[in-house]
Amino acid sequence: MPSIELSIGVGFFAAVAACAITALVVPIGQLEVRFAVMGLAGCCYAAFAADLRAAAVMGLVVWTLATGFLIQPAGELIVTGVPDVLRFVAVVAMCLSGGFYGIVRRHARTGGQRQDRRRVTPQPPPARPALRRVPPRRYAPVGSCPGGPAARPLGGRAGRALAGCRCRGPAGPPR
Repeated sequence: MPSIELSIGVGFFAAVAACAITALVVPIGQLEVRFAVMGLAGCCYAAFAADLRAAAVMGLVVWTLATGFLIQPAGELIVTGVPDVLRFVAVVAMCLSGGFYGIVRRHARTGGQRQDRRRVTPQPPPARPALRRVPPRRYAPVGSCPGGPAARPLGGRAGRALAGCRCRGPAGPPR
């Protein structure tokens, strides 16, 4: 469950985006439709956040943005009386009902128990695989054979003995 600060911050950006989209889509003369769209956006986010405190703050932010930018296009927050108070109550009630619905939905989904998404104990880092030991070379470098380089078959992990140079036998020149 995210913290209240994160829920409020993300809710603020959701409200600003809803205000911008509402200002572009809904005509200026339809103030109540603009408030309904903003209230619905706040209600949807509050249901997603599922926190009543974040829902109340979301209602206040939605009302402030709608009153300041959707009624007064200049961005002035002017409260004119009873209609603005009724809009405030309606928008906050929509957001609180969305937050309550989110809490009920989360409660029903988890069977009434809170789920902690974080690990309780820190896990140790995964163990690195053990390094493989490289066996010592059983033959001399190619340039040290007086007879010239000899073709050597691949040995490696199969455990077969590697052929040495032609002049000194399978172990190569003495070290």
